[in-house]
Amino acid sequence: MNLKKGLWIVTIILILAAVPGIMERWNTETNSNTYNMIIPFHEIYELTKEDNIEMGEVLTQLRDAGLTTISFEPDSLSKWEQLDILSKYEVKRLQDIVRFHEDADNLLEDETGFYVTVPEDAYYDEKIQEFFQPTEITIGPERLYFIDELVDAPGANAEGDQEQAEEAEAETEETLDDSSVFDSYLGYNEEIINEVKDYGFEYVLRIENHERTNGQTIQDIINLKDDQLSTLLFSGEEVIGYPDNVKMKNYAAQLEQAGYNFYSIEGTTQLGMPTFAYTNNFDFIRLHSMTVNPDSIAESVNRSVRAVKERNIRSLFIHIPTQNTSKETLEANESLEATLTLLERVPQHMPDQYTLGTPQPFDEIDVPIWSTIAVMLAGMGFVFLALEFIQLMWIRIAGIIVAGILTAGYLVTDMTLMLQAYGLGIAILTAIFATIHAHARKAKPGLKHLMLTYLQSIGISLAGIAIMIGILNGNEFITGFAQFRGVILVYVVPMVVVALWAVIKLVLDDQKHTSENLAKESGKVFLKLANLEVKYSHLIVIAIVGAVIYYYITRTGNAGVAPEFEIVLRQKLEELLYVRPRTKEFLIGFPLFVFGLYVMGQHPKWGRFLLIPGSIGFLSIVNTFSHLHIPVYISLIRTAYSLVLGFLIGLVLILIYRFIYRKVQKLVKAG
Repeated sequence: MNLKKGLWIVTIILILAAVPGIMERWNTETNSNTYNMIIPFHEIYELTKEDNIEMGEVLTQLRDAGLTTISFEPDSLSKWEQLDILSKYEVKRLQDIVRFHEDADNLLEDETGFYVTVPEDAYYDEKIQEFFQPTEITIGPERLYFIDELVDAPGANAEGDQEQAEEAEAETEETLDDSSVFDSYLGYNEEIINEVKDYGFEYVLRIENHERTNGQTIQDIINLKDDQLSTLLFSGEEVIGYPDNVKMKNYAAQLEQAGYNFYSIEGTTQLGMPTFAYTNNFDFIRLHSMTVNPDSIAESVNRSVRAVKERNIRSLFIHIPTQNTSKETLEANESLEATLTLLERVPQHMPDQYTLGTPQPFDEIDVPIWSTIAVMLAGMGFVFLALEFIQLMWIRIAGIIVAGILTAGYLVTDMTLMLQAYGLGIAILTAIFATIHAHARKAKPGLKHLMLTYLQSIGISLAGIAIMIGILNGNEFITGFAQFRGVILVYVVPMVVVALWAVIKLVLDDQKHTSENLAKESGKVFLKLANLEVKYSHLIVIAIVGAVIYYYITRTGNAGVAPEFEIVLRQKLEELLYVRPRTKEFLIGFPLFVFGLYVMGQHPKWGRFLLIPGSIGFLSIVNTFSHLHIPVYISLIRTAYSLVLGFLIGLVLILIYRFIYRKVQKLVKAG
């Protein structure tokens, strides 16, 4: 047994150490099969401004359609104004309005404040009196409250945050202005919350970060905890307590002790969120926020189903539409009808294993440290094997040293960054190794040899992927707080390396060289290419290649925009196959790789160049698994489809090539 085979055996044995951790992640993802649908209360309230729509009627329809949860924001005078509960008047404006009124003298001389109309509902009236101690005046039949802008901020003296309260009191006159009083925290509307609870809804409280009132907010939330409230959602661009790490950790601990979990909004960065996540051991539920598309309910339904099925989303935060795609304002009944239709259809189209209910955070994925070490050691062996194509031993040894440094760095510092760097290196090498490996096997004619080479490249890919996801495993990764870094590098570097390798092999193909002079000969190739005379035709080719590369790069990641025909194709494939394979894999990468393997048997020089676009297939499946918030089984299904369909399409390309090749040969002979 030679060194290479022995190293492969050791590497595979070490990779097997990752299997328990990967299976635990698999079970964690598949056991989490409950999702909910949330609508914010203030959007429901907007619907009831129409005279013919009652709140009770709307809540009943939403509940019957499938809505499980309603979210509430904390109250403030500004939000009550938005809900038409009161109106605000600046001092100077009101003076102008009542200048010639007989009650104009009732206005206060104090101008450091503002006026609000007295709410008709006693609940709001009592809240204003409790928090602001306003002065009441009357202008004709209208009762008004004057609120001093220098009043202590509501809740600033909350129990449990005394130090913060004292600091706030000392700075009141410097920091508290008209707008801050008007926006000040007034607690949560328990009257409306109780009404919603009576209809059987669960509810979610949104938390804002206002330094002076954070202590009161935490106390109110703890006091409100009940069976219908289990999860909190941060509002705005930062979590409560930010930027003070001590306060954030203290608030996180208090809320966790009270029995709360938290939502994280997909695609949204909220400052301080990682501090909360690490403090609470990632007891977070992934949430997807979306607005119903009234012109295409089917599109909104598909978006909802994909979020739950493919991205570990367990909460759909649904915004009621106010406009159609033409920016035309919708009537309240039109908005309600579109929302009800979505709520009814989402459960109908959701896979059977998912049910509406109360979602819970993922169970803890417990990966033993010995398993992580074993997988990182497997990575060292994989690096050594993958760098064989360079034919320089010192580079292969350098690769092992870098992997060893990252391993030691992680064990000493426990920094996730070390794992991310290691995972990125393995991902890039996996795509290169799986592609160039095909050239290491002497090309032979026949389907059997082609299939064997294809399977070996697949095996290399799976080995590298197992190492990558074995290293990047844990709740921080599947919840999205720690992510795979360097997606663009995975898409670009393998293709560049394979292209350089193909060019160098083309130039050196007929030369005999030792491993010691390969680098020297490669340098000569680059010098020769650099000194070539550039013609207009060269520039045209470079421009075309550059445009293709630019389009390819812009199509990567979540921001890429696909053409209309591809979107239609994707949707049809998803309907047919449960999970759609990636088009760049089964239509481009793998077919050209298979075709390249065949051509290499006849024309090795040109077959190698087909491996350049052929590398897209392998780098793309590596990228699929690097999306760590996607369930493992979804990535496996998607990859299996791509490999099979790509192979079959590759065979079709071979048949077409053989047909054309024979026709051309006949024409040449006839001529």
